[in-house]
Amino acid sequence: KRVKAQKENFAASKEEYTGVMISMAAEVASAYINLRELQQELEVVNKNCASQEEVLKITEVRYNTGLVAKLDVAQAKSVLYSTKASIPQLEADNITFALNSIEWLADNSGLIQLRNKFTTFPVLEPVGTLPDYMEPIGVGMPVDLLMRRPDVRSAERSVNAQAALLGASKADWLPKVFLKGSFGYAARDLKDLTKSKSMMYEIAPSMSWTLFSGGQLVNATRLAKAQLDESINQFNQTVLTAVQETDNAMNSYRNSIKQIVALREVRNQGIETLKLSLELYKQGLSPFQNVLDAQRSLLSYENQLVQAQGNSLLQLITLYKALGGGWQE
Repeated sequence: KRVKAQKENFAASKEEYTGVMISMAAEVASAYINLRELQQELEVVNKNCASQEEVLKITEVRYNTGLVAKLDVAQAKSVLYSTKASIPQLEADNITFALNSIEWLADNSGLIQLRNKFTTFPVLEPVGTLPDYMEPIGVGMPVDLLMRRPDVRSAERSVNAQAALLGASKADWLPKVFLKGSFGYAARDLKDLTKSKSMMYEIAPSMSWTLFSGGQLVNATRLAKAQLDESINQFNQTVLTAVQETDNAMNSYRNSIKQIVALREVRNQGIETLKLSLELYKQGLSPFQNVLDAQRSLLSYENQLVQAQGNSLLQLITLYKALGGGWQE
């Protein structure tokens, strides 16, 4: 009995280690997404600077030909220089900080292979883009996945160890967990993801405990029984926490996809607004203020879209972690 209990306790420790490694992997992945998001924000700023420089040239030409006042040139420069002013912070502060964070995580996470592969992380320094991922997730039956979470398995092993000392079998204490439904979406096209008919998501936990009678246990001590009861309660709470975390992660990922779909349309309309306002301005049919407003709005829209894409990937990493390291069989 004691040998079996020791084996179960050792297995529980191994599961705890696995859980720590999954958390560290999620931290490294999140740091990488943060870096790519900042780099893509820098690309957005540079692209808008180039566009704003073209608008400045147009205002200078119109001013030199006497078509507009010098105010238009001054306003165009003001918008351009304001946009350029955000570049140093992105480059020197945010991006450098993100690179240092990844290096620190690699040094302190035990992910030796990652640290050896990227000794100075030169591959991460050039501006990169966010992974282009916004796909429906099919994770199968969640009960099969949640019961594979390291914390759930560790809690289960701990109960096994206590039960072994009392001569009880796993069938005596293991709860029956029913989680109906599945996580994810069913849509052939990404534009259909926001439609309610595409959602296939339901969690309905129902737990039924089968506890053995203390009188049937030979040589059971009061302390051992109390410890077993406590470990069973801890297992119960761990499973409930797993359900809640996965529920929250899936909802957050679902909503992040909705936000991306909406912001892409906002960005597209911002591009069209700038184009139309600039054409009208060049024809003398619209004030330059409309162009200025369109420039500022487009920069904001594009930054919001990049941030939403980064957030969606972070939510996907959170879902990966909530499912105990993924959903692949």
